[in-house]
Amino acid sequence: MVQAPTSQYAENWRHPLARTDWLDAGFYTDLARTLERGCFDMMFLPDALAVPEDHAGDYATTVRTGGKGAIYLDPVVVASAAAAVTTHLGLGATMSTTFVPPYAIARTMLSLDHLSGGRTAWNIVTSTTDAEARNLGLPAMPPKGERYDHADRVVRTVLDLWETWAPDALVLDADARLFADPSRIRRVPVPSDGPPLSRGPITLPSSPQGRPVLMQAGASERGRAFAARWAEVVFVVADGPEAMREVRTDLRRRAAALGRDPDALRVLPAVQPVVGATDAGARDRLAELESFLDEAQILTVLGRLLHADPTGLDPDGSAVALVEAHRGATGSDGFEEMLLRAARAEDLTVRELAARQAMSQLKPQPTGSPATVADYLCELFESGAADGFVVMSALYPSSLEEFVDAVVPELQRRGRFRRAYEHRTLRGRLTASGL
Repeated sequence: MVQAPTSQYAENWRHPLARTDWLDAGFYTDLARTLERGCFDMMFLPDALAVPEDHAGDYATTVRTGGKGAIYLDPVVVASAAAAVTTHLGLGATMSTTFVPPYAIARTMLSLDHLSGGRTAWNIVTSTTDAEARNLGLPAMPPKGERYDHADRVVRTVLDLWETWAPDALVLDADARLFADPSRIRRVPVPSDGPPLSRGPITLPSSPQGRPVLMQAGASERGRAFAARWAEVVFVVADGPEAMREVRTDLRRRAAALGRDPDALRVLPAVQPVVGATDAGARDRLAELESFLDEAQILTVLGRLLHADPTGLDPDGSAVALVEAHRGATGSDGFEEMLLRAARAEDLTVRELAARQAMSQLKPQPTGSPATVADYLCELFESGAADGFVVMSALYPSSLEEFVDAVVPELQRRGRFRRAYEHRTLRGRLTASGL
């Protein structure tokens, strides 16, 4: 997951080991080459359509602190730049079903898929905040249920649009003067649950990989139901192995109940490794990262996240009480449940929750030598907690460079990870591993 300049570690933008040219295409093309060198499946680019606001509807805290969401390049534009300098790396780009019409989603993603040779994944989001709604012409965000109901119709329409051209419809028969066979091209079927969202056909032939891969990260009850119905890759945010295993088991059960093969879902928890030459060196690196945090600022940032007045926060107060008093502020039920679960399990104070949020947004931080980090990942995989991982970066690009140069070779030595790409398309790789 690539989300510069801040991402999960709040101080990335001001750390001396982090690059600051994240408004330059070279930042992303260099990173894409690094990930391809490490045989990563995909570079995943999240998105939001507004600068996050605080309890008063102000964006000042986010931009002053360099908070996550202060800067968002269009993920499709970034993915296009990465596609031009890579051959195998998958490209996951985010588009919102709430604000983008299905035809625009279908054509944009299919265009990227063709230009990359079949390496695209669509990360499906419904968006979450009123600030995004106001930027797109709505007074407020529609209720979650309405957003997901609409998303079901949008995804179905996008899939239908991707199928309007049969694989052999583009003929290019010069002698017969036949460019494409109209009998192999159709319009979108008329839905039974409301007016059509598009008519089709789309202005592109079928995908080099059949169709782009569908990715999703909903963590709420409705989000999990959506993932079980549509997703092929599921991005999971969980604070430990048991939570990861519960989500994976639940999603597989839901998929089976819908008649899908549970192995058709790849459930990928997020992790933020901190790697050193030795375990002690990695612990020193983690301590150094923590030393960059400022207590007053991390409390301010936590207040902004929870739409709480930061001047009224008691650093020694109960984190559970704080989160419960501001349920719904983040727009993500699943994320707030994770905050509560961690706060209850460890009896966190507000200060401690703010520090954890600023370091990794409560995502696991396996810290140690390459062998120690590999042990952690292999244990999660072998115990049924994960089908793979979304690797987060504390520092861009040095954290991912360290992972590629140290952890990937350790996994390869153990026979746990590929040494070379065997399939050109993203779907080909996922299919070969069971999708």
